[in-house]
Amino acid sequence: MPKVDASALENDLLLRGVWEGLGRPECHITGGYVRDRLLGRESFDLDLVLRGDIETVAGPARRLAARLDARVHVLGRDATRVWRIECPEIKIELWPLGNLSPDEDIRRRDFSCNALFWQLPHGPLDDPMGGREDLENGIIRALSKKNLEDDPVRLVRGPRFLAQLEGFKLAAKTADWISSTAPAVSDAPRERIGQELLKLLAAPGAADGLRSLLELGLLEPAAPENARCDRDWIECNFSAAARLSGSAPHPVAASVEAGGNAPRLALIFRAWGCPDANAVSSFAWSRSERGHAARAAALLERTLRTAEASAADRRAFIHTAGTAFPATLALGAAVEPHRPWARWWRLWQEQGQELLRPNPVLSSAEIASILKIEPGPGLGRAIDALIQAQVRDEVRTVNGARRWLRVWSTGSG
Repeated sequence: MPKVDASALENDLLLRGVWEGLGRPECHITGGYVRDRLLGRESFDLDLVLRGDIETVAGPARRLAARLDARVHVLGRDATRVWRIECPEIKIELWPLGNLSPDEDIRRRDFSCNALFWQLPHGPLDDPMGGREDLENGIIRALSKKNLEDDPVRLVRGPRFLAQLEGFKLAAKTADWISSTAPAVSDAPRERIGQELLKLLAAPGAADGLRSLLELGLLEPAAPENARCDRDWIECNFSAAARLSGSAPHPVAASVEAGGNAPRLALIFRAWGCPDANAVSSFAWSRSERGHAARAAALLERTLRTAEASAADRRAFIHTAGTAFPATLALGAAVEPHRPWARWWRLWQEQGQELLRPNPVLSSAEIASILKIEPGPGLGRAIDALIQAQVRDEVRTVNGARRWLRVWSTGSG
């Protein structure tokens, strides 16, 4: 069972520095930071609760932001407004307690492991909901079904915790609550769902988290509108999530690193039936991430077929995949790791940029003159075909390109 150690909070220099930067107010820290530090895990996501309203908290928020040379702004609406301090290394949110008592604030939390409060600077640890015991027993327990219903994003957070916290399990009643409430996720803000999914897929236990999403009925309502989830496919590929998260060996780890978040997102895109990048624009993933993920998911079957094909076919595929190739190869290698992916990755490293943007052997005017055609769709097809021949290494010289075009025009005409 996990060992819970409060001394990590007692000796936390980051917490001490943040509290002093705020001006030493009466406040406490709660949520993931307390949970993770008690478990001996690093955390850089601080949720602090201060007495007063959004205006009262403005002074400490601006004081700390100035000390950190960071941007500060208000997030949310009405009673849920918080101050966010944007730093490269850490994320800090300051939550006004408003008219709530500390006990009322604790009881509106999602899970018991997030309802632990540490009074700054020296404690004590407040634990009215039994969160410490749940941590010691490796249990993720929701405080109430209503708290989950009030914010459906919390439903996805349960599987995300399973992915992040090794050896933890959902309490049976919590699993029942999540399953019965799962359809509500379809109405949850997509940008927040997107962030939960990213955290889940990047966690060491991504395979367990993904399995939990499926078993609890969350995968479908978390998907973009009109997506058709391929349950059979994802059930056969949970191990790919482990390879992409780094908790299991990946045959070309460099491709995962080069692909960033895109290979992991591509796995869930494939489980969602390969939506295009525009269909997931509301999930707040970057344009590049969702574009590369959508491309990798759509090309997966072709990727697997081409892994053992000729060098010419592999070069042509790199050109087709474009800048999404690292994510495309990373996904394919995670799904079927025993194919010869390393040689394809070496080809990308040696010739990738040249294959993405080959220098045309002939200009469009020269191609039109050789084929005696006017500008239009026919010329465009000829240009594309010649580029493909270059990429496949079938054409290297000007004379070779001219001969190739004449033969091609005879066959295509």
